[in-house]
Amino acid sequence: MKLGTIRIDGKPTVIARVADEAAVALDFAWMEDLIEAGDKGLDQANEAIVAALAGKLPVIELGNPDWMAPNPRPSKILGCAVNNNNLNEKAMKPMTAPMFFIKGRSALTGHNKTIDLLADHGQSIPEPEPVVVFGKRAKNIAPEEALDYVFGYTLTNDVTASGVKFGQDSIALKQTADVVKPHHTAWRPKFEGEDTWLLFIYHSKSKAADTFAAMGPWLTTKDEVPNPNALNVRGYIDGECYADDSTGNYFFPVERVISEASKWFTMEPGDCIHTGTASKGTPKFPRGNIGTYLNLYDGKVTDVEIDGLGRLSNRIRMIP
Repeated sequence: MKLGTIRIDGKPTVIARVADEAAVALDFAWMEDLIEAGDKGLDQANEAIVAALAGKLPVIELGNPDWMAPNPRPSKILGCAVNNNNLNEKAMKPMTAPMFFIKGRSALTGHNKTIDLLADHGQSIPEPEPVVVFGKRAKNIAPEEALDYVFGYTLTNDVTASGVKFGQDSIALKQTADVVKPHHTAWRPKFEGEDTWLLFIYHSKSKAADTFAAMGPWLTTKDEVPNPNALNVRGYIDGECYADDSTGNYFFPVERVISEASKWFTMEPGDCIHTGTASKGTPKFPRGNIGTYLNLYDGKVTDVEIDGLGRLSNRIRMIP
């Protein structure tokens, strides 16, 4: 089943897909309400689809709908950073656990909406990836139980503005030797001489700015995704494919990502995890997503396509 949220006359409306370009409105104020209803919510959605196909409920034609993110009110959005073997082969030391950053719901935007880049964001790259949407509260769950907590999956373009990240939001502090502990430097190369530099990078402006979490258009229920670790993921810029990858290329499988997240954060129904970017490049874009700079494509469209989940499109808009 594919579910979504659109605005009709300015009002958010939860819908279920009836056909490729048709849907039926559901009796839930928000997608999160449907998710929290569990099997009862899915049964109601299925009954509405059947009724619409039988002509007993009105059908919404999806010619040019006003899309929102499928579940617009998650309590939190997590991203799993650098979870791709193409990236980790360059790591000084292998990761020992998934790494996370967090976005607020203000970063969300929908299908066919703009991704807005400020001049201060500098070089900004796309990150095409699937999103896990939680179906129930999860805390300290084991990897082998992780998929039991999933409601479904959607798509995201997890924009990263490396220009601001390594410009305004990174700092190196020269400390005295008594301040520096082994864990401060064990993860990085050593500098010559007295190595007491502490390096800090902050991700809020580079990862969580407005429109930096484009999602949708559909939220696909988990019964249609038998293996989230075998999804083909492609990214496009101005119609050309810059990344062609698979979630089978993750450093940590989806189950481990979910489990690790639940160790540190209580995941609530409707909460999201971006599970890892597609990065493997193509002949024209050998560096994949990390060499594709959205800020050079003002007015052009960037897409994320994942087999079984659909295609997410957004136009790039540079903000003076």
